[in-house]
Amino acid sequence: MERAKTALVDSDPTVDAYLELVRAHEEMATALARVFQGHGVTQQQYNVLRILYVRDKGDGLPCSAISARLVNRVPDMTRLLDRLEKAGLVTRHRCTSDRRVVRTRLSEEGTALVERIHGPLHAAHARLATELDPGELDELTRLLRKLRNGVARAEDEDASAAQRAAAEATPVEASA
Repeated sequence: MERAKTALVDSDPTVDAYLELVRAHEEMATALARVFQGHGVTQQQYNVLRILYVRDKGDGLPCSAISARLVNRVPDMTRLLDRLEKAGLVTRHRCTSDRRVVRTRLSEEGTALVERIHGPLHAAHARLATELDPGELDELTRLLRKLRNGVARAEDEDASAAQRAAAEATPVEASA
């Protein structure tokens, strides 16, 4: 006997938007990966280098400050920084005021690499967005920010609901 299938809507605006967003991301990420590969780094490594290039005012940045600005979450930031240091793209040193904190800064080679990648990366971004005029790009950016804010709000609500459910499920002590 065949099991009855759950009724699925063939077209749902939320699902359609999600799928288009995922497809666009995959296609753009693949195209941009070629730029990074041509310079011997990954997108995540470049993201760290760019954060340091833009945000470091001379004393380096702690790992937490770099992590907070990353486009994609990195499960092991220390290992990523180890690879960048081994490649000679960053240097690390202990903070003098708090020895627990390790600060990272770009090396001269890392600075030069960010500057070499900038032009080709900017050109690749422009090439990938040729179907959109500046107004459409602004609108897309606005809508994506709005979507991200909604996702963050939903995540907060889900976390709060989970905490309430866990508190309510606390076992009652058995009476003797």
